Amino acid sequence: MVQVIAGDRGSGKTKRLLSIANETAEKTNGHIVWISINSEGIFELDSSIRHVNVSSFPISSVDSLIGFIYGMLSQDYDIESIFIDNLSVILNDDTDAVTDFLKRAKKISEKAEVNFVFGIKNMKCKLENIEAEYLAV
Repeated sequence: MVQVIAGDRGSGKTKRLLSIANETAEKTNGHIVWISINSEGIFELDSSIRHVNVSSFPISSVDSLIGFIYGMLSQDYDIESIFIDNLSVILNDDTDAVTDFLKRAKKISEKAEVNFVFGIKNMKCKLENIEAEYLAV
């Protein structure tokens, strides 16, 4: 499943994402990964959730982010959910890149049986055709 939490800057996307991640940690036996561009919210995450700060890695495109996710999934078959905060920022606010990434994430989700939850800035113009569950903030 792919879920998208979309909203304007300062609308509470990260807090909502943190809340959903922590609720998921309480309900699952599998592993959960939190990916972000900084350490914001790290102390609010359940201790069982693995935090990854992608600013430590050379991720500059959809291909590199997809490769990064495949690398994590190949190393840990128990990952059930991946949360990515500020996806649009990671992909340089490029709406085409975000759209491409969401389509590819949907395929990964189905193939690897992993749930994705993304926090992104409002990008209504391009996201209407993506098969994802939208959770507005």
